[in-house]
Amino acid sequence: MRNRAREGRPRRFPDEFLEHYGDLFVTLGVAAAAGISFEQFLADPDYHLSRVAPPPPAPRRRWTARLRRALLFLLPLSLAACASEPAGPEGVARAFVDRYYAAADPGAAAPYASGLARKKLEEEQRLAAETVADPRARERQVDATLEGQQAQGEDRMFFTFLVTVRVGPLSLRKRVLLATGRQEGVWSVTNYRETDL
Repeated sequence: MRNRAREGRPRRFPDEFLEHYGDLFVTLGVAAAAGISFEQFLADPDYHLSRVAPPPPAPRRRWTARLRRALLFLLPLSLAACASEPAGPEGVARAFVDRYYAAADPGAAAPYASGLARKKLEEEQRLAAETVADPRARERQVDATLEGQQAQGEDRMFFTFLVTVRVGPLSLRKRVLLATGRQEGVWSVTNYRETDL
C-alpha cells in the first residue's frame, strides 16, 4: 500500500537539483529541441541533455588546450631570444667573455671580435693546435662580473670584467679589459687584455 501511495505522489527534488537542471533546460532550449515539458525532462535529464547538446569538454581539456596554444605562441619567441645575436656593446662584450673563458674556445669568441682582438684569437688557436690540452681544462666553472664600463664617443666602449676560473681545486682570478667598437653599425670586441690578480 505504501508503494502505491508513493507512486501517486509527485516526486520531490532538492532545490539545487531543480535550479541546476532548470537553467540547463532553459539555456539549451530543451523544450524546443526535444518537444517535451520540464516534468518530462526531469524524468531523465541526462538522456535529454545528451540528445540536445553534446556534453561540454572536460575543464582539464580546455586548460591543456589553452596551455598548448600559449606554449606554441611563446616557444618561437623564446627560441628567437636565445638564438639572437647580442645587442649593443655590452651584449657583445658579455658574449665574448662567455665564449672565450667559459667555453675555453678562442674560435667560439672569434665571431664577436675584429681587428687586433681577432688576430690575437687566431694566434691563440694556432698555438693551441700545436699543443696537447689537458681534457680537465674544459671542465671548469667560470664566473664573470662586469666591474665597470666607460664610453669614449659614440662608437667605442670599454668594459672591465672580473673573471674567476675554477678548474678542480685551482682558482684563477683575472681582470679583463675589453675594448669594443662599432663599424658599419655592428659592435665587436676590437682588443682585450687580461691581468692576473
